Amino acid sequence: MQTENQLLNAAKQPNRPKGRWMLLLLFIFFAAPLVIVVVMHKLDWHPSGASRGHMVMPAKPVAMPEGVRDSEGQLIASGFWKEKWSMVYIAEECDVACTARLHEMRQIHMSLSKHIPRVQRVLITGSADVSALKQKYPDLVVLNQPSAQHAELMQQFDLPQLPAAGAHRVYFVDPLSYLMMSYPVNTAAADIRKDLGRLLAYAWAG
Repeated sequence: MQTENQLLNAAKQPNRPKGRWMLLLLFIFFAAPLVIVVVMHKLDWHPSGASRGHMVMPAKPVAMPEGVRDSEGQLIASGFWKEKWSMVYIAEECDVACTARLHEMRQIHMSLSKHIPRVQRVLITGSADVSALKQKYPDLVVLNQPSAQHAELMQQFDLPQLPAAGAHRVYFVDPLSYLMMSYPVNTAAADIRKDLGRLLAYAWAG
């Protein structure tokens, strides 16, 4: 029979197998979303269902050029594209068609309900005076200065035979800073909303 001391020592011993399982479960919980998104990129695998936009294959990395500032003169951090999904519109000059699309993008964003904080709306433009836009859409991020850096950023959205400056497209950048979807000017806002909703439902990152 075990002595009293042996029983006490056994009780003090940590349950090591249980502890290892807990660490493994914690790792899976926190790391799995990132791993899934990376694997999707590497294998060009995407959730089933008809997409309304054009998949960028392979997904194209987007970097924030050093020195880019927003319309209010605030310096943009290099990690701007991280942690959130970005819905991006590009226009050399924000004309009537541009403002109409920005309105649709706001409606799409507002319809996301609990997913609203996971998405940011971005306008990349050469327009110098965007005060009216910012008054109407205060949460819209407008990247328009200085001109050299803003042009360099805009060019990163160029697709084969489709320069971004004149394409009037909506783009999705994922939380790993990859350009992965684009939508022609004639794509209905409802179709863009369906794709974005599906992406947010499948992807835990961002």
